Amino acid sequence: MALLTKIKTRLALHARRPVSGLLEGRYASTLAGRSLDFSDLREYQPGDDVADIDWKASARHGGLLVKRYVADRKHTVFLVVDTGRELAALAGWRPDGPGADGPGADGPGAARRDLVITAAGVLGWIAISHGDYVGLVHGGDDGPTILRPSTSELELERMLGLIEASSRATSGNQDPVAVMEHAVMSIRRRTIMFLLLGDIEVDGGIEAVLRRLLVQHEVVLITVGDLDPTGPGRSGRAVRDVGTGRRFPRFAAESATLAAEIEAATADRAERRRTTLTRLGVAHLHLDDPDRVIGDLLALVERMRRVR
Repeated sequence: MALLTKIKTRLALHARRPVSGLLEGRYASTLAGRSLDFSDLREYQPGDDVADIDWKASARHGGLLVKRYVADRKHTVFLVVDTGRELAALAGWRPDGPGADGPGADGPGAARRDLVITAAGVLGWIAISHGDYVGLVHGGDDGPTILRPSTSELELERMLGLIEASSRATSGNQDPVAVMEHAVMSIRRRTIMFLLLGDIEVDGGIEAVLRRLLVQHEVVLITVGDLDPTGPGRSGRAVRDVGTGRRFPRFAAESATLAAEIEAATADRAERRRTTLTRLGVAHLHLDDPDRVIGDLLALVERMRRVR
């Protein structure tokens, strides 16, 4: 379990206190019924199941009493990941950072898939460690596919491995709408759903699918940043397109004017996305710095708990 072990080690270094469950993952609910843990007795009410009457206690009490039971409820968490070759590119550029295993820039940086795997691993492990179920929807070679929820760390490791294998330079293109629509059609029960997507524009198509998901699920959108090619370009490093492998023109990569335009366009897209998601009531987190991924995720979980 190499991927999950690495993530758990990093998580242990970031967490200052024991990590709580997602939205307090496990909770107790008192229900009438059998084959559950006994809670207490209450007076019989019309409509109660006669089989739940405690006849001995009723005889002592002088009136009918029924048993109540505590049912242990667990959340189901789904990681909906828009995998594809674009995740093999870099999320950002730091001249003094670690090298990236994939196209993008010939030098140090963090691959976008590493941020996605870390995010999926942290969220999945927090859920599983508190007894919740974790499932996966991702884009495979034959289109979107789903892995049924599990409470096993081995299954979570398998999910992380599938994300990694489906996010290489030889993988297919990302298709966020297709992955989200597959989640709509495949997941019938209510879940906490984390959408891990690229640095998308929340256009009409994305918003329409989000609305369909929000009818049934608690949705959180996590986006992953993309490399500004002028960063490594102005540092004297060559930049390549992850899809074609072609070099980004040096004159463009070294352009301060282009850098300013890219920064403005990125900020404008992020603001439009924030506005739309706020209007829809969707919690959102943007990741672009590998050193802040775990801390930002823990802060997100804490915000979700406070809202709940």
